[in-house]
Amino acid sequence: EWHDSVTVLFSDLVGFTDLCAQIDPGAVVAMLNDLYTRMDALCMSRPVYKVMTIGDAFMACTGLVHDDPDHAATMVDFAAATLREAAHVRLPPGCVGSGQPLQLRIGIHTGRVMSGMVGALRRQYTLFGDTVNLASRMESTGQPGRVQVSQVTYELLKDRPQYKWESRGEVFCKGKGVQRTYLL
Repeated sequence: EWHDSVTVLFSDLVGFTDLCAQIDPGAVVAMLNDLYTRMDALCMSRPVYKVMTIGDAFMACTGLVHDDPDHAATMVDFAAATLREAAHVRLPPGCVGSGQPLQLRIGIHTGRVMSGMVGALRRQYTLFGDTVNLASRMESTGQPGRVQVSQVTYELLKDRPQYKWESRGEVFCKGKGVQRTYLL
């Protein structure tokens, strides 16, 4: 099913691969459970749909399951709240930076997506399309502790005084070329 205007978010834990090499998998699971439980609570307190988690990656969207004409703002507010919550989750003992707050990179893009069920075993509802790809690139090219948004999302929110935007100028995004991006 096509959806004309949805805002998609990806978040990723900075340094996750190195972290996993330094500590016991049980400590990784406990840390991610703490983070994702906090993020789930944020999803339940607003019209944000959690699409999936894969390891340290979290994908969510607004404007898909819940009718929300202001879905871009809802998602940016969710992203800012997520960064605040992540600061309460600490790196486990035994790793570089132990006791320090987690740092996330968050990327957001708004556009058209297709949703559907895939697979025969453990079928999963997920999203597809260029909007998903660009949201992922917003995360992967983002900066630790910041929310990076695409030009499209920025245009929807640029005149709102509650958001303080910083232009990053043009950023190269794999498979997408040069994109103008903004940091919250």
